[in-house]
Amino acid sequence: MEARDSKGKIIKETFPSEMVSIVGDILAGIVLSLLIVSFESFLLLILIIPALLSLRGNLSGPFIARTSRDFIIGEFNKKSWFENVLATLSLSLLTALAIGVFSILINFLLIRLYIFHMGLLIVIPVISIVLTLSISIPCSTFLNFLAFKRGLDPNNVVNPVMTAIDDFFTVICFYLTIIMLGVP
Repeated sequence: MEARDSKGKIIKETFPSEMVSIVGDILAGIVLSLLIVSFESFLLLILIIPALLSLRGNLSGPFIARTSRDFIIGEFNKKSWFENVLATLSLSLLTALAIGVFSILINFLLIRLYIFHMGLLIVIPVISIVLTLSISIPCSTFLNFLAFKRGLDPNNVVNPVMTAIDDFFTVICFYLTIIMLGVP
């Protein structure tokens, strides 16, 4: 890999990944619409989704960047990867808890819809994000490795592709969580 990539190489590597990201996000939105619109608690559930998708991107992106950096500089090892995973999981859990607390506050102050126990608004984001990360972390690590071995800059390729994958699996894991918890 060159020390400094040319503009053309960056565009050539990034553009297809961005197209995958766009198509994946559109599909995730369609799936989300089809899966949760029929729930009686739709107004409460829709509070959580944008925050979950942002959380996933805000935490998965740095994980991907740190992993690709380690591949590029030749310092990828189990210890650094494990520390990266623990940091990502810790931040994810704390932020998922915050999403739940803010959802409860917004419901209490604005929506006032009490269809199920409000504690579920904390449990849903926590379980959803843990399930999503259990797919995202191995997948992004593998894609970083694959991109690096093929001479591509993982920073250009992996993040957009993982955006689509993560958004789709965030929606699926969110749906599975609300089904498992029996949310009406």
